[in-house]
Amino acid sequence: MLWLGMKISLIMPVYNEQEILGEVIAKYKTDLVQTVKNLGGTGYEFIAINDGCSDNSVEVMGAEAKLNSNFKIVNFDQRYGKEAAIAAGFEMATGDVVLVADVDLLNPLGVLERLVEEYVDGSNIVYGYRERIGKEARKDWISDLFVRMGTKIFQIEGQYMGKANVMLFSRPVADILREFPERNKMMRMMNSWSGFEIAIMGYASNYTKQEVKRKIAEAKALDKRQGNPQVIRSKAREHTPSKIYAITGLLMAVAFIMGWVALDMFMDNLSLWWHLVLCFILIIIILCSLMFMARSVMIKRIGTLHNKEDSVMYVVKGVVNG
Repeated sequence: MLWLGMKISLIMPVYNEQEILGEVIAKYKTDLVQTVKNLGGTGYEFIAINDGCSDNSVEVMGAEAKLNSNFKIVNFDQRYGKEAAIAAGFEMATGDVVLVADVDLLNPLGVLERLVEEYVDGSNIVYGYRERIGKEARKDWISDLFVRMGTKIFQIEGQYMGKANVMLFSRPVADILREFPERNKMMRMMNSWSGFEIAIMGYASNYTKQEVKRKIAEAKALDKRQGNPQVIRSKAREHTPSKIYAITGLLMAVAFIMGWVALDMFMDNLSLWWHLVLCFILIIIILCSLMFMARSVMIKRIGTLHNKEDSVMYVVKGVVNG
């Protein structure tokens, strides 16, 4: 239940989002203020994680932090990826409920309040899924299928429930997740480890994806005309293994195609035994290729749950309003 004096924390990972960041911050801040007012809370904190931004996102966040003491910035020394940013946010969050949301114009005003309403109704973990239609829905369905296959094949513990667009965690759940010893915390898989049931919430967007792409393209064109540097988004550090697996899978697929062509060319000159042997080898190549490609998608979408003990999850070089 919500109680008098309740505080809400919002964690937002940020990486080179200068075109839409200001609008998203304004929308989320309005949503937080309305949520506190409508549901009886007395405060909020907005925690933006600067995941190695190299564009004007840093200035946008800094300007907001100067005007709003509730807006906190955690600055990484380089890019570590969304999951590391979320983990850092959990370390900073002091609220009775912790929300997580991306820099996403497709999230409508009021979605954060709906999350907290689910908490008021008794849910300790809430996943919010934006409605998807057409090509986007098919693409996400295929991607999620690969990830689920990967979690089964590689025996990753936890329940993968797809890519939630917004999430809520009660204070007890946040404390449990924060104390997990894993060096690289992948919240999408680890949420189910807490022992609490995950509630599902659906919502519609106030923009279409095409409209958002057009707004971003227009903003980039304006930056170019004004002489502002065009920033190239790079992969996060923990995504490097996904490249290795993707390339390996691609090479295996090429080897399969070449092998199949060779088999077809020399089929008439081979005995039945060699036909069976070559077919068996090609089937193994196909399966291995699919496994490596599945692991590539899995690492990109949910990361690696277990990392070496001497690895660094992230390094904070400074905190604003912390």
